[in-house]
Amino acid sequence: MFDHRTDALPLHTAPARRRVPLRAFLGRALPLLALILAAEYYLGHRFRLGIDAQKDTCLDGARIVLIDTYDQNIWRGDLVAFRAERMAPYFEDGRTIVKLVAGVSGDRVRVDEVRTTVNGAEIARGLPLSDKLKKAPAAFRREETVPPGAYWVTGTTPKSFDSRYWGHVYDRQIIGRVYALF
Repeated sequence: MFDHRTDALPLHTAPARRRVPLRAFLGRALPLLALILAAEYYLGHRFRLGIDAQKDTCLDGARIVLIDTYDQNIWRGDLVAFRAERMAPYFEDGRTIVKLVAGVSGDRVRVDEVRTTVNGAEIARGLPLSDKLKKAPAAFRREETVPPGAYWVTGTTPKSFDSRYWGHVYDRQIIGRVYALF
């Protein structure tokens, strides 16, 4: 039967919510919060995201990169992030740059007007930026061995401003190993 009394309980009532005491809530929430903050601290210090907004990029397929600042173990063929030094007028000192490691300590590098080689293998053709730098291509000609604690870096596009123009990158400049995302 239907009950018309106003003080009657509804037929379908939700169970009453049990209040969790603050101490019990904090006992569960604080360790989780500490874990989240520790993970954020570790990941935030280890990894950096890099975005190349230049119109003319020097690396094909590397507009967005992940920089692992804890990985300083750099080898030939790796992408590496480093702090710019002696790269004016293109980049001010301290700016983060990403390039491909083409040569490591002990490798033989030869730069001339036609091509650049590392251990006899061609890594770049010509010196297309010499005009912008207001120097004759012959001014960049050299043959040398990459010294200890140094790297020879290059881009993958012809107009890359790289070691052909300004020389080596040294260990003190290295930020970390790079992984191309997009």
